[in-house]
Amino acid sequence: MDGDRRYVVLTAVGPDRPGLVNQLSSLIREAGASIEDSRMAILGGEFAMILLVSGPAGAIERVNGIGGQVEGELGLSCILKETSPAHPPTDYLLYRIEVSGADRPGIVQAIAAILANSGINVATLESHLSYAPFSATPMFMLEATLQVPSKTALSDLRNDLAATCEEENLDFHLEPGS
Repeated sequence: MDGDRRYVVLTAVGPDRPGLVNQLSSLIREAGASIEDSRMAILGGEFAMILLVSGPAGAIERVNGIGGQVEGELGLSCILKETSPAHPPTDYLLYRIEVSGADRPGIVQAIAAILANSGINVATLESHLSYAPFSATPMFMLEATLQVPSKTALSDLRNDLAATCEEENLDFHLEPGS
C-alpha cells in the first residue's frame, strides 16, 4: 500500500430515490478518490450508504470537503470520518451465522450478547423481516460474518447459541465462512 494513501468513511442517509448512488459516486470520482468498500440499503423510506473511500492525500482532502454538497445538492445527511486501512487480526477463523424465527424485540441483542461474551467480533450483520406464506407472520432473519478467535471452543459457542435459540424459539446455523 502507498504510504500517501488515506482513508475516510463516508456515511450518508436520506430519502430514497433513483440516482443517489450515481450522484455520490460521481462526486467521489471527481475528487480523485476511490470507493474501496460499501454497504447500501433502503431502510424504511430512507436510503443509507456507508462507504470506505481511499486515495492520495489531496483527493481525500477534496472528499472531506464534499459534505456540504452531499447535504445541499443530494438532500442527504452526511458524516465523514478519517480512518486507517483495516488491519484484521490474524488469529481468528471466519464463520457465518444465520438466525431465523418469529419476529419479536431483542433477537439481535440476545445473539450479540453471546458473541460479545465469547470475544467474537461481528464483521458484518444484516437483518430483515419476511412474511410467512399463508399466515403472513413476520419472520426475522439475521445473517452475520463473524471473526471467531482461534482459541474459542466452538462446542461452547454452539451450546450457548443452541440454548438461547431454543429458549427464544429460533433456528440457527453456524458454519465456517470464507
